[in-house]
Amino acid sequence: MVLRYVLTAVVGYLLGCILFGDIASKLFKGKDIRKVGSGNIGTANAIRTYGWGGGVFTFVGDVAKGVLAALIGKWLLPQVLTDGAVSLLDMSAQPGVAIGVCVGGVAAVLGHIWPVFQKFRGGKGVATTLGVLLIMMPVHTAIVLAISLIIVACTRTMSIGSLVGTALMAAVSFVFFWGDIVNHVTCVVLLILVYYSHRMNIKRLAEGKENQL
Repeated sequence: MVLRYVLTAVVGYLLGCILFGDIASKLFKGKDIRKVGSGNIGTANAIRTYGWGGGVFTFVGDVAKGVLAALIGKWLLPQVLTDGAVSLLDMSAQPGVAIGVCVGGVAAVLGHIWPVFQKFRGGKGVATTLGVLLIMMPVHTAIVLAISLIIVACTRTMSIGSLVGTALMAAVSFVFFWGDIVNHVTCVVLLILVYYSHRMNIKRLAEGKENQL
């Protein structure tokens, strides 16, 4: 069993280390994304550097690796600690999240933010977090994603949509899936990771100097 935990974490981390922003730099115009714009390898800077084509490529790739890491984790560690969670709004039963989704998903986000092959200089982890959450809570995540995109469209600031969306998903976990400890732990850890990786964005937002699309 211990080996399954280790394998799930290692596979998830290595998947996270695949940086689609770097791949985009080789496919679109040949510019090094780390030397253009904000220097970040995520979706927002990919849009600024390569246009919407490169941005969508980066976003879809980073989401996909979160999905894949969570699915592999669910396959390797399918155990569910909580038989069923409860929605605090209508007290309806909700399915529990497999341990492997937490282990593999969080490892993928860690790999994206701190990739060993890139000297631990990665991205912000938002798209990969989205991929993990789509496996955990697909309907709720899709709704929050739509809200986040509206926020980005109105503010033209990707970080605001990312920060609000991640916080909303943590709230969704406790309101709609109360009692599912794996769900709660995963969402809180992902929230901490995303906010930590956005610490400079938060500072720029407070100073009114944040980069826009």
